[in-house]
Amino acid sequence: MEKNLLSLRGVKYFFVFVFSALLLLDACHLPEERRLVGRVYVIDKRIQTPADIVPVRSPEVIPYVYTRTCSLDTLPVPEKKQKFFDMMLPAILVAKTNLDFTRQEVERLIRKKKMTRLERKSLEELMKKYHTKNVQELIKRLYTFPVSIVLAQAAIESGWGTSRFFVQANNPFGMWSFNPDHNRIAAASTRDGTKVYLRKFRDIEQAIDAYYKMLATGKPFAAFRDARMHESNPDSLIQYLKMYSERRDSYVQDLAKVIRTSHLKKYDHYKIAPEYIRKKQHFRLFEE
Repeated sequence: MEKNLLSLRGVKYFFVFVFSALLLLDACHLPEERRLVGRVYVIDKRIQTPADIVPVRSPEVIPYVYTRTCSLDTLPVPEKKQKFFDMMLPAILVAKTNLDFTRQEVERLIRKKKMTRLERKSLEELMKKYHTKNVQELIKRLYTFPVSIVLAQAAIESGWGTSRFFVQANNPFGMWSFNPDHNRIAAASTRDGTKVYLRKFRDIEQAIDAYYKMLATGKPFAAFRDARMHESNPDSLIQYLKMYSERRDSYVQDLAKVIRTSHLKKYDHYKIAPEYIRKKQHFRLFEE
């Protein structure tokens, strides 16, 4: 009798073990959860170490959005640089893709003889967001520019993913904060004895959106906005970014060097993989 009970218990535990193993195996093959951002289905990915960064192996890029940054300081220089580009590129392409769709929708709306009330309201909200009352100026502000420039600026401003602002504040572009309502962290140094701050972002995605908006609306970048309407060569466009840094011409020279030595122009032809783009007839402004 006792032997039979032991045997039954053994069978019971065996099946529990097998069932648990099957559940674990099934969980490992679950599809990654997607989140719709504008027209792009992104995949939020947690990152603890550089090993968690997914390599970009194709011009059709899977839109991983990393929920936080991590320091790349301990990696050998070539690996550090590639990991940095792999971490930044998908989120940059998500933002760029959505800006392009938004601009195309604005261009479609102004060609219409009559807009609906919702279309007019959406357009007005967009003009308010980009600080203009002129629709042609809005279109100019929505124009994007080569990804190589964005990557080069992020690399320089973050020290290739090693700066305190990058690691602690998800701020790869060295964006300052002059608004006390901003989420921000203090810089280590002061300006003429006054404490200064840099912005702190929720994640890389939020930082990239703020970067694009800064270049789209900031007065120091008006000439850059004019130039990108008819110029797509990164070497020419970066000449209009002198005002981004107090180093002026030296900063532009550094941008040119990073673009050249890191072969960043190849990324100008990279796109979000089409299966991650929401297909629909028209793109509604501000759609979540």
